[in-house]
Amino acid sequence: MKLGEFSFKRRYSAAQIVVDIASAAALVYLGYIIYACAVDIDRLKSLNKTEADMSMFDWRPLIVWAVLGAAVFAVSFVLILRRKRMPENICITQNNAAKYCNIIDTGISCVRLMLIILISEICYLHGAAIRMANVGFSMQLIIDPLIIVCVIILTKMRLNAISEAEKEKLDKQRNKREIIED
Repeated sequence: MKLGEFSFKRRYSAAQIVVDIASAAALVYLGYIIYACAVDIDRLKSLNKTEADMSMFDWRPLIVWAVLGAAVFAVSFVLILRRKRMPENICITQNNAAKYCNIIDTGISCVRLMLIILISEICYLHGAAIRMANVGFSMQLIIDPLIIVCVIILTKMRLNAISEAEKEKLDKQRNKREIIED
C-alpha cells in the first residue's frame, strides 16, 4: 500500500474485520427485506379474488435499494484499496503512515456499515408503504446520519492526535540534534 512516497504493508485491524463482516451481514439483511416483501406482496396478490387492480403492489422498485447498498459496499472497498494521497495539514512520516491509513480505512468501513443500515431501513419503510402496512416513523432514520457524523468527527480527531504525537517526536529529535551539534 502507498501513501504519498511511503510504502508499507496493509494490515487489517480486528475492528475492520468485524465491521466488514457486519457490513456483509447488513447487505444480506437488505436482501432478506426485499425477499420478505416480495413474498408478502405475492401472497397478497394471490389472496385477491376480485377483479381489483393489483398493479400498484409491485416489489421490483425495492431492487433499487439493493443496488444502492451493493454500490456503497463496492465504492467503500475501492476507497479502502486505492492509493491514498498525502494530507496537507497532518504530519505523516514513515512511522505513522500505516496507522494513518488504518484509521482512514476503519472510518470508511464504519461509514459503509451505517449507510447500509440506513438503506435497509429506508427499504423496509418503502416495502411497508407498498404493502400498505401501518408502520410509523423510524428514529433510525435520524440516528444513522448522526452516527455517521460522529464517526467522521472521531476519525478526524484520531488523525489529529497521531499528527500531534508525530510532531512532538520530530521536535524532540530536532532538539536532540541541536544539543549534540552545539
